[in-house]
Amino acid sequence: MEDAFSGATLLRHVNDMMQRRRSQKGHTLLEAMMSAFLALICALIFTATIPVANLTRGKAENTNSAVSLAQKTIETLRGQGYPNTTPTQLLSNGLIQSTTPVNLHSIGAGTAGETGFEFTETDTGVVDSPRTVLPNGRGFIRTESLQMGLRRVTVIVIWQERSETKLVRLSTLVANL
Repeated sequence: MEDAFSGATLLRHVNDMMQRRRSQKGHTLLEAMMSAFLALICALIFTATIPVANLTRGKAENTNSAVSLAQKTIETLRGQGYPNTTPTQLLSNGLIQSTTPVNLHSIGAGTAGETGFEFTETDTGVVDSPRTVLPNGRGFIRTESLQMGLRRVTVIVIWQERSETKLVRLSTLVANL
């Protein structure tokens, strides 16, 4: 006679339970909870990246806007020609606000003694106002004579991102041809 606790009986009992378990449909509560937990972790990881992506996108948009504004201004100045790159002509053409130079070093946009003419509030058909395009945006045009008939024109666009001042500076040479 076989004992109820013999090895063969126990093995048959375990095999029967495993076959019944395999034939049952559905999932246990523990499996469902684990699936829900994994889905929650994936959702949290995904949503955590969204603010970083938005911040990075915003910074890229500001930089693109500043570079575009500086390029448009440079092209406008080059198109005006050498005689129109003096402060008086820049003012009469509506490209700067005043012929009074601004100390760029005092606003964190240049080296000691460097000055420029502000175009923050000017808005021509070609060049937009830095104030309207960028957060706390300001723009400056700096002209310097290098030699007879040759000027370096520099456009500086600054803006604020959070508590940081950002800057784009583009230069070109304009010759008297």
